[in-house]
Amino acid sequence: MNNQTIETLTMEEIRSRLSVHVAEHDMPITEDGFTMLYNGRNTFGLAVVAHCPYRLPGIRIGLLKKGEIKATLNLLERSAQSGTLGYFCDGTIFQFDQIPLESEVEGVVIEPWLMDELFPQGVPTMFNGQAKDALMPANDRDIAKVESLYESLMLVLRDRPYNRQAALAIITALCYVYNECYVRATEHPAESPSRQRVVFDRFIALVNEHAKSEHNLAFYADKLCLSQRYLSRVVWQTSGVYAKEWIDRAVITEAKVMLRHGQLTVAAISEALNFPNPSFFNKYFKRQTGQTPLAFRNG
Repeated sequence: MNNQTIETLTMEEIRSRLSVHVAEHDMPITEDGFTMLYNGRNTFGLAVVAHCPYRLPGIRIGLLKKGEIKATLNLLERSAQSGTLGYFCDGTIFQFDQIPLESEVEGVVIEPWLMDELFPQGVPTMFNGQAKDALMPANDRDIAKVESLYESLMLVLRDRPYNRQAALAIITALCYVYNECYVRATEHPAESPSRQRVVFDRFIALVNEHAKSEHNLAFYADKLCLSQRYLSRVVWQTSGVYAKEWIDRAVITEAKVMLRHGQLTVAAISEALNFPNPSFFNKYFKRQTGQTPLAFRNG
């Protein structure tokens, strides 16, 4: 990747780009809080440019029904074959390394605020902020379930005026199916709701929201009205990763994005990420990654 400014690729922009080439009947359907793409044949090259990074707003789940994808997700090179379920968190940095010539996809983009309505008791594991993205090969049974739900959602949306509660119920079911595949693929045990899980989920949400400026565990413990010691123990017992490491991961991810895609100097990035001075930022980045910020930018 080069030092390009990242374009935020909204669904409105995608619709605008597709409208020149795609019939209205096959366009994504946007409703309050979500967008559905059902008949996405050979649309990738119409909506994006290869080797150009984009920031994707909204939580995205989808199925690659046909074709092969080679892309960079959140700075990591990934590939996917037909029959792959995909998940991208809100704000994912996405770049096609190779535009598939023949492809077919279907999926849903969900606004983050809608997830609170869909899951008032807490979102499933895959959506709690631990995973930035996931590409999961699916078996025939999983694909059949997902395709049936997408078809049902499309039938509901095309019956105007559409039944919103029915649509939201189907989207909720889709999220549960994707989470089931994610848990199986990552070999996480099924987790029952618990106070520790609630605390951990809230911690991860705060880290995703504030890590750009808040690097100390004390901030998150105060936000959660917990002691640092108790929060550290809960996070470790729930995830097997220390709380400070979750914070460092988020900070370094943001730093890498700014270094690899932006035009800011290292000193300006240090200031944007709320480090006391560039020297401190350089030492922190090298300690976490094994190389200096400038070496990473030029690598």
